[in-house]
Amino acid sequence: MSATRAPSPAPRPSPSRSADERTDLAWNRSGLAIIGCGLVLMRGFTLNGFQRSDVAVGAVILGLGLCSYLLAGWHARRRLAAGRPEQPARPADVLPLAAGVTIIGIAAFVLGLLFPA
Repeated sequence: MSATRAPSPAPRPSPSRSADERTDLAWNRSGLAIIGCGLVLMRGFTLNGFQRSDVAVGAVILGLGLCSYLLAGWHARRRLAAGRPEQPARPADVLPLAAGVTIIGIAAFVLGLLFPA
């Protein structure tokens, strides 16, 4: 007689992998929100007949959103690679994201100074 075995449960992802995936989704959501903001600004300004320089603000925000989205995708591809050992994030892993956020913040500050609402 052969004993029948119950199927083993599917392997669960490790907590650090799940955290990496959640971080990736948050970055994607943030990048898409910035892209949407840039599109709304560009479309809203063109509908209301604002000057072209105001449309340029929306275009810059749209470009920053695209950069954020692409930077997040690049970072996620590196962190979630199949052969990569699981380890805590190192400064080299976080530095590109920190630089990207800093550039977006500085650009938003400069846009606020040059084109006040």
